[in-house]
Amino acid sequence: MDTTIETITATVAAAATTATSNTTSASNIKELIKDFLIASLQPNKTVIITGLLIVLLFPIFLHQVLHGNESGSSSSKNSSLPSILLAGPSGAGKTALLTLFEKRAGRPTSTPTSTADEPAKTHTSQTPVSVKLNAAASWSSSSSSDENSKKRNFLLIDTPGHPKLRSSALSHLLPLDPKTGRPLPPPKSEPIKGVIFLLDASTLSPSSPDSSLSQAATYLYDLLLALQHRYSRYTKGSKHPPSIPVLIAANKLDLFTALPATLVKKELEAELGRIRVSRSKGLLDSGVKEEDLAGAGDKEEGDDWLGEYGSEKFEFRQMVEFDIEVEVMGGSVVGNGGEEGPGCEGWWRWVVERV
Repeated sequence: MDTTIETITATVAAAATTATSNTTSASNIKELIKDFLIASLQPNKTVIITGLLIVLLFPIFLHQVLHGNESGSSSSKNSSLPSILLAGPSGAGKTALLTLFEKRAGRPTSTPTSTADEPAKTHTSQTPVSVKLNAAASWSSSSSSDENSKKRNFLLIDTPGHPKLRSSALSHLLPLDPKTGRPLPPPKSEPIKGVIFLLDASTLSPSSPDSSLSQAATYLYDLLLALQHRYSRYTKGSKHPPSIPVLIAANKLDLFTALPATLVKKELEAELGRIRVSRSKGLLDSGVKEEDLAGAGDKEEGDDWLGEYGSEKFEFRQMVEFDIEVEVMGGSVVGNGGEEGPGCEGWWRWVVERV
């Protein structure tokens, strides 16, 4: 190492001597370079730590410089886009519907029709997934798209249907304070423009041994109750929050065992009424009185009662009191509206009208 340092030092010093006639300056430069090389080549804790920090931090710094502004701008834009929340029990076809919508409307409208058969991205059903879609995109290849397509972007938020993961969907509708657990006031900018509650119409029959009616109705009850609380708890003496309509999409109508939309509505209303009575009866059997709840925190009389308080039967039209429009529409993710059975173009039109 010493021989190498001497050689480098002599070379640099010779160049410096040629450039100047002052031998004293050349000697000083030679000594400075020698000291610098010795310090940098010898194992020193400060030098090692400095080198490691440069190696570790420089790629992060470079990434922030190149992509930081881009990702921040994209996140800010997406957070301000109108959104449609996709919810429903497991196995209803939510991820399949998200994939279909992304394939049809997740690409720019200027994309050639020859790429329409390209496979869409694969999504997991265990975590929330947001996909940017274009409401101006044509559903069928024969129809023309809107010229103002760039102004019609929105987000479709797919949420898990497992009972332990459903809180992710409810938190979008009624955010809770992490410290107290109490509902937070709705934000000033309300990005959620509607909710699609997708369910499997082929397993809703109460007489079916594997009926999913109770599971689907229980989830729907919690979802509608969250919207009801959103409306009623923070509107005293203030302006009501923006309305969030709900589309109950009865999927898999292409199957022989599927119930039509009219029967799906009837069965859901009956089951929601039974759940409402059951929860109220369970509250009374526990020995807790409604007036006791009314004096605790934000609880009021009938706070967990869905729809018109004290009504004998539940009907979706009761939700109009809370500025919640509920519509039931049949369809199928795998259908095309022709020989393969009903498709989901009606669901897409519902979304476009809301965003």
